[in-house]
Amino acid sequence: MLKVLRYIILFFAISLFVIGVIFNDLYILLTSICGLLIHNLCYSLENFNKRIIFFAFNITFFTFLVGRLVVKTISDYVDIYNKNKFGLEFSNDQVIWNIFIVLFTSLLFLFIGYSCIKNNNSNQNYNKGVFKGIRIQTIAFASKYLFYITSIFNFLIILEQARFTDQAGYTELYSSYSSSYPYFIVKFAEMSSAALFMFLATLPTKSKSIIPLTLYFFIGTISLLVGNRNEFVLNLLIIIIYLCLRNITDKHEKWFGKKEILICISAFPFLILLLNAISYIRVDRGVSSASFLYTINDFFYKQGVSVNLIGFAQTLANQLPNETVYTFGRIIDFIRNNIITQSLFDIPKYLPQTVESALHGNSFADSVSYILSPNRYLNGWGYGSSYVAELFIDFGYLGIIVGNFVLGNILALMTRLFENGIIGAWICLTMTRLLLYAPRDTATSFIVTSFSLINILTIVLILLSAVILDNTVKRSKLGKLNHIN
Repeated sequence: MLKVLRYIILFFAISLFVIGVIFNDLYILLTSICGLLIHNLCYSLENFNKRIIFFAFNITFFTFLVGRLVVKTISDYVDIYNKNKFGLEFSNDQVIWNIFIVLFTSLLFLFIGYSCIKNNNSNQNYNKGVFKGIRIQTIAFASKYLFYITSIFNFLIILEQARFTDQAGYTELYSSYSSSYPYFIVKFAEMSSAALFMFLATLPTKSKSIIPLTLYFFIGTISLLVGNRNEFVLNLLIIIIYLCLRNITDKHEKWFGKKEILICISAFPFLILLLNAISYIRVDRGVSSASFLYTINDFFYKQGVSVNLIGFAQTLANQLPNETVYTFGRIIDFIRNNIITQSLFDIPKYLPQTVESALHGNSFADSVSYILSPNRYLNGWGYGSSYVAELFIDFGYLGIIVGNFVLGNILALMTRLFENGIIGAWICLTMTRLLLYAPRDTATSFIVTSFSLINILTIVLILLSAVILDNTVKRSKLGKLNHIN
């Protein structure tokens, strides 16, 4: 029944899109975008556990790129600083028309790309007890306790950042904050997530997962003290995704069922209120006492500011550096700025939030922010980026089609990776957390950050520790056996 309903919604969404294009009606185009989003969510619900990542991505896509348009259209929400239709920064209907075409095309080819990858057969031999000669329970032990240790350092760094933002302000965090802790403590703190994901990749039992997952949620919660809402939400989403994926791999326990779904639905309104309150606090404004409905509208309206980047990709095209390919900017920066390249070649390294980075670097976020407001940019303000805007500025509509098709493939492959061994599950969890932020992040950030040096060192450290523990246990058993003999 759900599939039939989904097909009907898809038919009407595409039909409305065609009508909107023919008659150049922006409201019909927006309706078609919402229809396609609903279709994608219905598609996810048909097999929720396997398609949870696609479901979550469509939620973040709506939040960062569509929600603002919907709020401005269907509510009486007033933005005293922006009187334009749909809450966009543009009054030119042609620019808005292009934005809507890009959004619809992105959602359509995300679905097409995702549906092309079949995830029907689970790997029943996921966990055979050993990994490359190392016992999995030893890897689980090493990764769990590394997570506990690094979480202490992570907690210290977050508290330091909270004190800094309380004194200097939230935007200063990105322009002038520098940790007072020794370098090794900062790096150990950065190992926290990678260590946790390695532990979760060993597929521990539900009872053994409760404390690490609770601690991870707590770390996300205290990051709200800094004003970092994204860290909190991404931690929460990846926990829910993991619980759903464990429904696939665990045939003995139910990890995420009706009770958990009801808890999430019940908590959603309070979560929105909390996140919206943080947005006021971090800019030193009093928390709004408006109605609950207004708070919901206010949240999605403010979160949806990233949709303007698609318009800036059109209106600022002549002012942006011509030689830059922003889609692969993070990869280019990684190749240019790593220790080996910098030591061997005389290649300039541009620091973020600088004029050099904005004019000569590979960051779409830096370039756009500097063009829009040079002084605010240099003082720590930034508009952020979006994979959709980067694809559009670099490759036009062809980039939107191919890029979202490939991204749909990648989202589908994440579930398959989770079902194929420890490293596959680790990659799935690490990449998924970053992919969910792609509508408000650079196109290739999920690749560069996932395989950063600190993450690789974390995995190596865990495996080396597991080998040492395994050998210690083997020698101990052998010693006891020789003593008996």
